[in-house]
Amino acid sequence: MKKEETTLAINGADYYVATHGGDNPGETILLVHGMPDTGAMWDSLAAALVAKGHRVVVPDMLGYGKTSKPADPKRYAGEKIVPDMLELISKLGLPKCHIVGHDWGGYVAWELVINASEQFKSHVAISMSHPLVFSTSLNLQSLRDNWYMYLNTQDDIVDLYTKDDCAFYRDFIIPTHPEPDEVCARLKDPVAMNGMRNWDRGNPLASLYLAARSGALTPYYTKVAVPTMGVWSAGDTYLLEEHMQQSGEHCADFEYRRLAKGSHWCMLDNPEGTNAAVTEWVEKHK
Repeated sequence: MKKEETTLAINGADYYVATHGGDNPGETILLVHGMPDTGAMWDSLAAALVAKGHRVVVPDMLGYGKTSKPADPKRYAGEKIVPDMLELISKLGLPKCHIVGHDWGGYVAWELVINASEQFKSHVAISMSHPLVFSTSLNLQSLRDNWYMYLNTQDDIVDLYTKDDCAFYRDFIIPTHPEPDEVCARLKDPVAMNGMRNWDRGNPLASLYLAARSGALTPYYTKVAVPTMGVWSAGDTYLLEEHMQQSGEHCADFEYRRLAKGSHWCMLDNPEGTNAAVTEWVEKHK
């Protein structure tokens, strides 16, 4: 699979971007990864989309891979990342395209289709629900499931996570990740590990919950106009199926797809199901 690589200077950070099938005449699809991965997590999906004649654009998100890893957690705030992505789209000259997001990348993708709907033909949310659902449909299970996001804000966490070849991180933070050795080979570098946890420091849950309970978020989130498919896999132990299903209440055109197998990282341990769901969706929304 032909791959073109470039680095873009965006708002003081250098973003690495890989483009697959750059000469293909079909649709353009932007793939946005989350914790604790790089754009390489999408390789199987990218190959499936390229085989259908499409062009696939895959950045390493801030703090990961070959992209800059600022020490300041404020640089990872959503209000900084979303403009980064819009600038990336502009610098690459992307046409109206499709966007697929997972985990923190799923949050970014939701924000993009809410705030720049004219840029996108369709949207696929993998695992991550609509931001209003995530912040307002709370229960004890969802709060407990997010325990690691609080831990990521603690002062000694980089030292704990990198100690003994990332033993604690492997055992308790990414126990179901299909490729823990690949993850830890990157994140044993304290700078890289700090970039990973800065997403949670830059977007603190307490601030999000306070805004939600104060009514500050509701006027901000209008119903999503971009056709959206929510994908959740049966082995996801990080995010709730009911939250993905409830996301349809905030979308004008929503389809829910449940994968019968696969972890939170279904694109890695159920590539067949994930690839089929996304390629069928893109074909339907050309």
